[in-house]
Amino acid sequence: MKCWPLCSGSFQVYAAAGAVIGCVMSGAAVSQTVESGQQQRGGQSPSLAFCQERFFKQDDGLLRCNWAVNFNFACFISYPSNKVVQAGALLSEPEVVGECDNGERIIKILHY
Repeated sequence: MKCWPLCSGSFQVYAAAGAVIGCVMSGAAVSQTVESGQQQRGGQSPSLAFCQERFFKQDDGLLRCNWAVNFNFACFISYPSNKVVQAGALLSEPEVVGECDNGERIIKILHY
């Protein structure tokens, strides 16, 4: 019976030590995530954009097109949008990824 309080007390010490180690490890993971996020243009995530090839124009460092969030939307947007993408924000060159039912070629880019 005398061992029980000792065992119980040592269990509490182990539990407290585990909690401290867990907090330290999760803090390290958070700081690592923040640091790597800051290296990627202030924490921005890359985005995919799709558009019809016939609307794609590049002038004065700006990319203009009928930008859409996916292939299907790009097929249905039949006019250039007001959204522009900075040429310096490109992570990949424009790439033809397929054709719509009406034969329009769709390109995609990866950008910030």
